[in-house]
Amino acid sequence: MSGEAARALVARLRTVVPDGCLVLPSSPRYDTARQVYNRMHDHRPAAILRSLDETVLRKALTSAATLEVPVAVRGGGHHIGGFSTVDAGLVIDFSEFRAVAYDPHTQTARVRPGARLGDLDTQLAAYGRCVPSGTVSDTGITGLTLGGGIGWLVAGHGLTCDHLSGARVLLADGRILDVSRDQHRDLFHALRGGGAGAFGIILELRFRTLPLPRITAGSVRFPLNRAADVLHRIHALLEERTPTSLTLAPTLLHRDGVPELSVDLCCHGDARETARETTRLKKGIGGDWSDVTERPYPRWQAHFDSSFLPPMRGYWKSTHSTRLALDPDLMTDALRAAPTARCSLLVEYFNTDTLHAHAEGSAYPLRDSRMGVLLSARWPDRAQDDTHVHWGRTWTERLRSGHDSVRAYSNYSDTSDSHAGMAGAGNALRRLEKTYDPDRLFARGHRAGLTDTRKARTPQDDQQNRLPSGPTTPTAP
Repeated sequence: MSGEAARALVARLRTVVPDGCLVLPSSPRYDTARQVYNRMHDHRPAAILRSLDETVLRKALTSAATLEVPVAVRGGGHHIGGFSTVDAGLVIDFSEFRAVAYDPHTQTARVRPGARLGDLDTQLAAYGRCVPSGTVSDTGITGLTLGGGIGWLVAGHGLTCDHLSGARVLLADGRILDVSRDQHRDLFHALRGGGAGAFGIILELRFRTLPLPRITAGSVRFPLNRAADVLHRIHALLEERTPTSLTLAPTLLHRDGVPELSVDLCCHGDARETARETTRLKKGIGGDWSDVTERPYPRWQAHFDSSFLPPMRGYWKSTHSTRLALDPDLMTDALRAAPTARCSLLVEYFNTDTLHAHAEGSAYPLRDSRMGVLLSARWPDRAQDDTHVHWGRTWTERLRSGHDSVRAYSNYSDTSDSHAGMAGAGNALRRLEKTYDPDRLFARGHRAGLTDTRKARTPQDDQQNRLPSGPTTPTAP
């Protein structure tokens, strides 16, 4: 984008945006306002707009589209790929709009686009309700939902996107759509975990809620020299039976500089079921279980927040497998090879029956996953970028080696991973873009590298973009 276009954008926005809603490079708030969680994405937008006024948003989008200025939309701003910011373009920043409203008659939560998981958890807990979400309370609920949403209730209740019941979406042409199973079903399908963005601006999300569970949760820690054996034992137990009442997320990490395996777990069934599953796991892996106790759900949701603060430079790489076959020995080798103590490996396990029970009307592509591994690196110094990125890429490829069914989870992946989000569904994306975003104003993130409706198709495109079969395709059910 040229400097002339950036200046023209600012001039237009000054005429349509109320004072106080626009943050420009000349503003003392600008350097703080432009930052996102992953400091590797150090971009300088031409303008940052903070407003939920639909008329203002329409005029801003018209200005950006007319000038062919790139647009990014920010909810929580936490995606590792930095999709919520852009150089020399327009950032529509909803991070201040965090309201959550609960309707006890419909048992539905209405969520503003900047709300965080903690906002949702706290508000709903007052009514004895919840929505299954992620594991860090400052994560934006909108972005989490668009990519799926893996959290502590996933074993029995599925993903965050599985509980989405509707959305209000502002399109580039100014239309506002109420999207649900009954209206604009194709778009609703894509919003429920497809990982390709919103094809517009989400103004509100609506979720079905669940009764707030009583949970037993905590961490069982082992020295690194026992990690591979413990993970192999977990795999053997899950091969016998994968419970719906127990979510397991072991993490290989450094605690106070010492490498270890922390088997983090959350039981969310009734008391008898919880006792049965924890006893089974305790017999299977051993260890000190003194940290595993009954806890308030919102508090457990925020339990690991400090591990992700303060914001730093970061790189994540993930891989999912349809079998319990990702090698624990390689995982421990990866941690030993980590360049700094802020590197970790998170292992997540899934009950595929639960995931498939919610598959209808959802584009989430990983419902056959039995397990996933996330390699995460965080560091403060730009000079360490190459070292950490190389570690993440190298060890992910080693974990993937020999597996023909691995894919990546879009919320853990940047655009360099061709298997993220809705990869392999290019034809369906073209149909959605033609209907809802023909000029690709909102085609940032994973969708940017997958398809372009304005380019001529080739036989190679048709071969590479065949739709997957079954209910995970991003078309209306």
